[in-house]
Amino acid sequence: MSNRILNSLVLLSALFGTCLATAADENGGARHGWDGPVAKVFDANGKFVGKMVYFQGYPGVVLNIHGAPVYAGITRIGNGYFEQSATDLKWSSGDAAFAGPNCSGTVYVVSDVGVLRPTATVRNGSTVTLYVASGSRQQAVLISSVGEPGVDCSSYRPAQRLVWAVESIFDLTQNYPEPLRIGP
Repeated sequence: MSNRILNSLVLLSALFGTCLATAADENGGARHGWDGPVAKVFDANGKFVGKMVYFQGYPGVVLNIHGAPVYAGITRIGNGYFEQSATDLKWSSGDAAFAGPNCSGTVYVVSDVGVLRPTATVRNGSTVTLYVASGSRQQAVLISSVGEPGVDCSSYRPAQRLVWAVESIFDLTQNYPEPLRIGP
């Protein structure tokens, strides 16, 4: 009798597993880790920028800059009075350190986001530049100012800080003009 129950349980388990695998395969879950539709980011000209990703809770895209995978953050466009657009996005800025005061002099990359190549993004008017860190280790450098998201610049007494030197520069707004939009 116990052999018969055991065989029935094995058969039911096999059937149940097959049903789950078939259902997952039909919606793409088995092959792609499917959670639902993936949002895509497009520039002002409708050109595809990349798939929407989140690193440390912030939205952005992964770009390939001279063979290095990097993260570029995005944020909603606002009017300065806490009102934000429902559809228009812009490149977010931050994580840049400067050798000189008032965000002048050599640019360095301060922070890393996830496991991708560290970057810093600097907004100067309507131009947004992405600074990609070199493939080497961080180095101790005298830093006098830091560009922060939503703030033009914070200057302070020069202090040594671990940063990455910049290997390459990429003009985000020239290659992917704002406003950015989300699409299916």
